[in-house]
Amino acid sequence: MKKHFGFKSDKQIFRILITETDKLVIETRDTNTKEVSFHCFELNDGKSIFTDLQLEEKIWLGIEAIYKDVIYFHKFPKPDMPGHREIIAFDIASQKVIWQNDSYAFSFVHQDKVYCFTQGFEERFFYTLDYLTGEVKEDLKNDYSLVNSIRSEAEGEKDWSDYIYPELNLISADAVTYQIIKQFTEGFSLAGEIEWASSKDLSLFSFHTKEKDEKLTNRFAVISKSSGETILFETINENITALLTDSFFVYKNYVFVLKGKNEVEIQKID
Repeated sequence: MKKHFGFKSDKQIFRILITETDKLVIETRDTNTKEVSFHCFELNDGKSIFTDLQLEEKIWLGIEAIYKDVIYFHKFPKPDMPGHREIIAFDIASQKVIWQNDSYAFSFVHQDKVYCFTQGFEERFFYTLDYLTGEVKEDLKNDYSLVNSIRSEAEGEKDWSDYIYPELNLISADAVTYQIIKQFTEGFSLAGEIEWASSKDLSLFSFHTKEKDEKLTNRFAVISKSSGETILFETINENITALLTDSFFVYKNYVFVLKGKNEVEIQKID
């Protein structure tokens, strides 16, 4: 395993998304101004596609979904309301907004159609739009049953097999991984649970240790199952007062490690 590339910002990382064509999209927010920025890289070589992208709305903006390298953004109706409004379709290839609709709110995307709705007094009215042009394709009225059925079908077709997310219950780990983690961490003063995952010949895990000043240190390790060799061992968070979770995940042959609040390091498994 070797370092592939990394991303570090002076803003806080809020989301990490990977497209169907292995493009890495990172959302960052300035904790002072609340402004949001977006960054995109080719995962296979780390080449930057765009960095610090901002749309006209710089604060009350978020990502709904990414479909065929089109990012669907939404706005928030009010700062104190969680609902979403409007649809802004941004094409990664051209780095342009290709269409925008102020009348509908995004629901989900399936088979080249964006399912969206308008909110009535007591119920929603559903429509489908062409994912590339925003053209209205269907008026589904208030047919909740149909829309929920298609949504369920869309969710069922999503393929998460390329992802490995860490687990907290060490008892469920394979025997080799269990022994590796137990032996590796026995000399530390542990705090909280150990996050672990297993990928090919590798055992990966993140754990917190108590320090003399009552602060915590978050460490990440990768150990070869077959040889017992330590492939990687590093500190990813220091002087913290709360336990951090979701500090790493695996996608295909890439290991994503979150370091602090503003850095992600991508390791490649050969």
